[in-house]
Amino acid sequence: MSSIDRPSSSPQPRSPRPWIGVRFVCAGAYQRVFRDADGSGYLARCPVCSKCLRFKVAPGGSKERFYEVTCQGGLPARVE
Repeated sequence: MSSIDRPSSSPQPRSPRPWIGVRFVCAGAYQRVFRDADGSGYLARCPVCSKCLRFKVAPGGSKERFYEVTCQGGLPARVE
C-alpha cells in the first residue's frame, strides 16, 4: 500500500467556536468572549472589578456580534 492509499490519520477539522466582542467602557478594555461548553450563552468578566455579565443564546436572538457595556455603579448599565 502506498502512502497515497492510506487513510488519513488526522482528525476532522472542527467548526469555529462562536464568540462575541465585548467592550467594557468602564475599564477601557475589549474582550473576545467564547460561547460556553453547553452552548447556552457567553460569560464576560470585567478586567477591573471582575463582575460577570452573561449573554444568553436564544432562538431568534440578536445577530449583533459586538456589545458595549459598563459596570460602574455595581451592575452593567447598558447592553447594546
